[in-house]
Amino acid sequence: MNNKLGFGQKLAYGLGDFGFNISFQTVAIFLMVFYTDVLHIPPTTAGTIFLVASLWDGFTDPIMGYLANRTRSRWGKYRPYLLWVALPLGVSYVLLFYRPALPVE
Repeated sequence: MNNKLGFGQKLAYGLGDFGFNISFQTVAIFLMVFYTDVLHIPPTTAGTIFLVASLWDGFTDPIMGYLANRTRSRWGKYRPYLLWVALPLGVSYVLLFYRPALPVE
């Protein structure tokens, strides 16, 4: 039995991941501009926010990978996370760019 992936399968996987990363990187790059130019957060504070988020991500990613690999459900290993996390993730992306109303002077 041949378990090797063909070029077409590798290309399809890569293109799907590329599409996701285009949207993710667009948000990540624009977020620094949004924080500094729209919210007027000092660049050092905005950079610290990114640092803390990256450290948190580095800590929680292995834990989530461990949990996902051991998930047994009628939908499979990963599909429950894709189904149930999509809405909170969408809400968090909206809140990421939320600008509170400034007081009138």
